[in-house]
Amino acid sequence: MNARSRRLLSCAMAVFFFPVCLVTLDVQAQTPGTSKEPKLGAVGEDEAKPAGAAPPTASVVDPGVIPSRQAISPAGLQSIFDSRVYGVAFGEDGRSIYTATLSQNGSQIYQIDLNTNRMVDVRSSSSAVGMQGLIYDPVAHAPLMSGLTGNGKGQGSAGQLVLLGKSNTMIADHLGSHQIGAVSVGSAKNSNGQRLAVVALTFDDQAAILDIDTKENRTVKTGIAPFGAVVNTDSSVAYVSNWGGRFAHAGETTAATGPQPGADQALVDDRGVASSGTVVRIDLLSGQVTDTVAVGLHPSGLAWDEKQHRLYVANSNSDTVSIIDTTSNKVVETVSLQPFNRKVAGISPESVAISPDHRRLYVACAGINAVAVVDVAARRSQVVGMIPTGWYPDNVVVSPDGKSIAVATLLGVGSGWNSPNLLAREKRDGMIPGLNMHRRYVHAYRGTVHIISVPDADELMRYSIAVAENNHLRLAGDAPSPQEAQKPNPHAAPQPVPARAGEPSLIDHVIYVVKENRSYDQYFGSLGKGNGDPSLNVYGDEVVPNQRKLARDFVLLDNLFANGGNSADGHQWLTQAAETDYSYWPGYNGRSYPKNGDDPLAIAGSGFLWDYAIANHKTFADLGEYVGEIGGAKGDQRASLLQQYKRGRDFAATFSTKAPIAKLNQYLIKDYPAYSLNVPDVVRARIFTRHLKQWEAAGSMPNLVMVQLPSDHTAGTTPGFSTPKAMLADNDMAVGQIVEAVSHSKFWKSTLILIVEDDAQDGLDHVDGHRTVALAVSPYTRRGSIDSTFYSQVSMVKTIELILGLPSMTIFDFIANDIRHSFQQTPDATPYTAVEPQQSIYELNPQLNALKGQDKADAITSKKMDWRGPDDVPTEKLNSILWRNAMHTNYPLWKRNSAAFQPASAQ
Repeated sequence: MNARSRRLLSCAMAVFFFPVCLVTLDVQAQTPGTSKEPKLGAVGEDEAKPAGAAPPTASVVDPGVIPSRQAISPAGLQSIFDSRVYGVAFGEDGRSIYTATLSQNGSQIYQIDLNTNRMVDVRSSSSAVGMQGLIYDPVAHAPLMSGLTGNGKGQGSAGQLVLLGKSNTMIADHLGSHQIGAVSVGSAKNSNGQRLAVVALTFDDQAAILDIDTKENRTVKTGIAPFGAVVNTDSSVAYVSNWGGRFAHAGETTAATGPQPGADQALVDDRGVASSGTVVRIDLLSGQVTDTVAVGLHPSGLAWDEKQHRLYVANSNSDTVSIIDTTSNKVVETVSLQPFNRKVAGISPESVAISPDHRRLYVACAGINAVAVVDVAARRSQVVGMIPTGWYPDNVVVSPDGKSIAVATLLGVGSGWNSPNLLAREKRDGMIPGLNMHRRYVHAYRGTVHIISVPDADELMRYSIAVAENNHLRLAGDAPSPQEAQKPNPHAAPQPVPARAGEPSLIDHVIYVVKENRSYDQYFGSLGKGNGDPSLNVYGDEVVPNQRKLARDFVLLDNLFANGGNSADGHQWLTQAAETDYSYWPGYNGRSYPKNGDDPLAIAGSGFLWDYAIANHKTFADLGEYVGEIGGAKGDQRASLLQQYKRGRDFAATFSTKAPIAKLNQYLIKDYPAYSLNVPDVVRARIFTRHLKQWEAAGSMPNLVMVQLPSDHTAGTTPGFSTPKAMLADNDMAVGQIVEAVSHSKFWKSTLILIVEDDAQDGLDHVDGHRTVALAVSPYTRRGSIDSTFYSQVSMVKTIELILGLPSMTIFDFIANDIRHSFQQTPDATPYTAVEPQQSIYELNPQLNALKGQDKADAITSKKMDWRGPDDVPTEKLNSILWRNAMHTNYPLWKRNSAAFQPASAQ
């Protein structure tokens, strides 16, 4: 960093901490902070609170952890909501903003007066707000919201368009199903005498065209998974962006966007990544698509500058903005959003807004928690600065006078504790003493809205430096850091984890084991070492002895976090070091649950870890990761396989799997089962061990081996199925058996076994809802140690990259901490011996007629749940059932219906 940048940074920090920023989160320190700033959106003590929703606040006492290691220092005045924020809009005079949040009971639309910094109104809708589904209608003088009734998964869900005036007015109902995107509306009537709105019907591959006055509507086919929509002033033309691009032609390479019969076939490249993105022009007078324009991947938000005849398109999976000339309907420029001194994938532009003077484009860059400011008046458009925001900005709008921008963030200040009134409730109800706010839940969302004065050049530079610092990078034009400037040293001495990719490692093989849904405290809270909360420890040595022993004997990672909040997120991070907007919102409802590789729209443009391994001449074997699913919860099938395991069967030729991603099939161990709770993990471990012996006989083992062990998901207390403790013991025994087999093999001296959960949503944790169980087992592991370095799932990805000599895939693995502190130079090749859990893996849940009271109610609830795929069950209900089953007390989570996660929401 040059001297000028250092001076500006010093100024930036002064500005950011006072008075501009209300909340600054240091994810490594993890220290709760408070704010002394005036509150935006807070209802004063003498004011009546609007019914139906809690008012937003301006600060938090328990900032959540951002697992990507990014810091946030959001600019402007901040409002924090007890849910995700899906959209924001300025009122017509710019003196108030409207914000749409999503909860289990539908949506809340808040109106905040910017002069008094007070919430003046809140309206509720039974519809779940659509993605960027809120605008302000200047003719009706009220916000207009696209939404969806139902849960977004099954029959009965239907899109809606609602005008949220003094009383809610239904403009249209039954607009498609499952998922819905943005809305736009004209402010004048067209030559047919219609004032029209357009809504992107994401699941249905259509746009709905609606007459605001007569409420008549029609639909037109657009492309695959439409997201954004804009309508011109006189309601004659609309543009709609399509995440999945155009429909394929005969003979083109495609993949299904989900496992459902008749699923859309999206164009894909040889890695399985969706390879088309389009914007369509719709003549609203005829209701026909007139032009299809190819843009970048995952085109999301749109902004139309009618006077300049320019349409701006945020290409979330290409990290670019396309500029379309709306007179010729051709792309005239593609703006690369690479503000740092090295190119990184994962910037993820999600929303765009043009200034009233047509000179500045504001781009919400979800991947770097910033708004990029682009000079579009220059001969060639260029990024001139960045403004820091909360976590994952998903919508940006400009005030009518151009002096302010409003930014909505999906995840804001990070996941929180269970209840803002928890201390008072504990005291009143005598509930579990001493926990206070130390009960964190991954789906306790707290999205935000920032009102930011448009900065001048100097302030924008200070903001930009802060964004770079928050992302642990340097701005374009700055000299690289000493670490970045150094090239791999081919003469470097081998280390377990090399300093740079391309330097030699003492480890030749990495076995990467992925499990399901546990929090750190759930397993290790009572371990007797490390940062644990015994009161939240649900399963101890009698149930999961191997994982607890491995944590004690090798290294305890007590500060490692899941990057995602559910399986559809987690498997993206574990294999791609990134997550697409399609998964974040999520946009997949009705199409897929993309943890199994069966939806190309969920794959990051940078590709998979195995793509990089293969390209760098490393060998790879896949046992169960990204190979679909094979059924629900059938107790007789699981019991039969357990008995066959008990009799010593090796399960050769029992299973035959096929990956949805065509390229992956050549690396697949085809007799290893896909995801299913019907297959015990000890069966999987036996199949793995059989292949390990084959590798030994051949004298060669793949450099990267992925193994899925999902039984710790459990099937609740489904009657006649394995008990939760039996399934967790089964999973634990499988982990122990794999480690034992490898440690007694000829490959042990050059092998690292990394074991991690795909997410932490099925448990509570006293540090953060994202903190999860992870193990690093190798002869080079520092035995009996505790490593409290800040890590995440992506730290494991980075460690694998360094060991195997692979380049970083995205910004996230580039800036992640690798797990080098867990290793030593001198190996200890003492083999591991698996421990038999005291808990029987053969134990079954009682039948209904043997139960009564709450146990019976939980069994009935479990029986009704859909166990076919991970997270297809209501997360909070399952959490409650598992807690009661193991702890025999009430689940310590009182606040319900505050946040929504689809599809397996906290119902």
